[in-house]
Amino acid sequence: MLSLRVGSPTLRFVGAALCVAAFSLPAAFGQGCVIARGGGSAMIPDGASSLQPGHWQVTVAHRWFKSHRHFAGDDEQVHREIEGTEVVNRSHFLDTTLTYGWSPRLSLNLTLPFVHHDRSSMYEHLGNASGKRYHTQAAGLGDMRVSANYWVLNPEEHHRGNLAVGLGLKAPTGDYKMADTFIRPTGPTLRYVDSSIQPGDGGWGFTVELQGYLHLVQNWSAYGNAFYLFNPKERIASTGFSVPDAYLARGGFEYAVTSVRGLSVGLGARIEGVPGNDAFGGSRGSRRPGFAVAVEPGVAFTKGRITAAVTVPVAVHRRRSTTYGSARAGDAAFADYTVNSSLTVRF
Repeated sequence: MLSLRVGSPTLRFVGAALCVAAFSLPAAFGQGCVIARGGGSAMIPDGASSLQPGHWQVTVAHRWFKSHRHFAGDDEQVHREIEGTEVVNRSHFLDTTLTYGWSPRLSLNLTLPFVHHDRSSMYEHLGNASGKRYHTQAAGLGDMRVSANYWVLNPEEHHRGNLAVGLGLKAPTGDYKMADTFIRPTGPTLRYVDSSIQPGDGGWGFTVELQGYLHLVQNWSAYGNAFYLFNPKERIASTGFSVPDAYLARGGFEYAVTSVRGLSVGLGARIEGVPGNDAFGGSRGSRRPGFAVAVEPGVAFTKGRITAAVTVPVAVHRRRSTTYGSARAGDAAFADYTVNSSLTVRF
């Protein structure tokens, strides 16, 4: 039977898979037009359980997706793609998370997020009837986060399973009023880009997180984590954009490959999205609430102090929910899948 000792490849994969899936606010929950900026760096990045006091860890994580599938409620608007009028967001997120081991049970994290978005549409420019597609872009620093994570059980004594809790603070360091050129009937004009590609959301926020793992039998283990971003600020007065909450929940199973030391594979499910009503503060303003459910395969490889991991959540259900004060759901574009990769080094 496989022993889940601290620092073992199996335990390292649990952290690596969670690190990839929840490594950044925009990256973890960005689903195209559904504005879901939540997540923060993974609450327990790879190897955090074995991070000794005074030791450091750096994780660089990248996420990419293309959103173009339009949904109103649960119904996909397939005619948008047939007619060529769909909105297409292509987004890259690059997060660097620095983790410090305060004690065997407590770690502190700082995440610096960077984003690059390209959005193409017709309706925002000369209209769908024109048949002409134009692009707007946004890039730069996103909203920085700091967080603290604490193992409920002492990881030096409990190797078969553990649960961690986390609290974090999100600062509005990202530009939330970025503008680009729009082609209008009266000529080119400078306007705010769509809220789905703004680097920041414009509000201070705080996060609560749960994360855990459990060794089941032989090379099999289970993992899971949940996250909620609270954004008390209601909206941005100058743009009318809402500052919404966001959430993530995921879990699954992983298998340590015996024939290749350090290699693990996993399969799980995840749900991420934006609620129509915030838990605190008002919910008015322009927002596109909704959620996506995905099947999430992953693979990780650990050698010494370095871990590389990739997960590819594939959407199986998407829904555009109703906004605050509205009885009918509008439409929003979602991705078919996302590609998440990370590289972690411990010092």
